[in-house]
Amino acid sequence: MPIHIVWDWNGTLKDDRTDLLDAVNHTLYGLNTPPIDLHTYQAKHIVPIRRFYDRLLNQPLSEREWAQAQKDFAAFLRDRPARLRSGAHQLLAHTHGLGHSQSVLSLYPEELLRTEVDQLGIAGFFTRIDGRRGSDGTKADVLTEHLQALAVPPSRPVLLIGDTLDDGVAAHAAGIHAVLHTGGLEPTQRLRSSDLPVVETLDAAVAAGIHHLTAPDLPSAVARAGPLNPVHPGPPPTPAVGNSPTPRSL
Repeated sequence: MPIHIVWDWNGTLKDDRTDLLDAVNHTLYGLNTPPIDLHTYQAKHIVPIRRFYDRLLNQPLSEREWAQAQKDFAAFLRDRPARLRSGAHQLLAHTHGLGHSQSVLSLYPEELLRTEVDQLGIAGFFTRIDGRRGSDGTKADVLTEHLQALAVPPSRPVLLIGDTLDDGVAAHAAGIHAVLHTGGLEPTQRLRSSDLPVVETLDAAVAAGIHHLTAPDLPSAVARAGPLNPVHPGPPPTPAVGNSPTPRSL
C-alpha cells in the first residue's frame, strides 16, 4: 500500500547539527552572550525558536534582538554547504520508486530550504516543499495546512519523520503517525519519552513507519498516530486550520 511521507529537514534529511550549533553561537556572539556546547543546545532546544533564544539568554529577547538574531542565523548558514545525511539520497530515490509520495515540511526559512533542496538535487522527489514564510512557530501550527495543500487521498496513510518532540506533537495533533530519528536536534533520551518509535537511521524510520501503517489492525488515523506522552512545556499545541491551501508561516 502506498503511503505519503512528510520529511523534516534540519537534523533529519539534512545532516546539520554542527552547522546549527555554529549558527546559534554566531547569533549569540551578536547578542553579547557566551557560546554554548552541543549538550546545552540539545538540552535547551525548543520551538518556537524565539523561546530557545530566551532560554539561552535567560531573559526574553527584544524585538530588535530577535530580528538581528534571525538575520545573523540565516546569513551564517548561507555560507555553509548543505549536506544530506548519509544514504538519504538513495533512500529518497528508493522510496519514490516504490510508489510512495514524499514532501518536506520545515521550520527552516523557506528561501534557505528551497535553495538547499535544489542544490542537493533532490527536489524532484517531493510533491511539496514548505519552509517558514512568516512568524516563528511550531510544526503543529502548519502541519494540517501542509496536508490539506498536498490533497493526499484519504486512503493513503501519512507518516511524519522528524528528530524532535515537536515533530511528534504535531503528528499526534494532526492524527497521523510519526517516527523520530536520533542524531538531530534533541537528545535520544528525551525522544524516547514520547512513546513514539525512535530509530537511529532514516532507513529504519521508513521501514518502521511503513510496517506500522500497513498493519491490518489499524482502522483509523487516530489509531495510526498512537499514544504520545511528550516531555514538553505545556499541553500539545492545537494545529491551525486555515482556509487557504498554502501554509501561513513555518
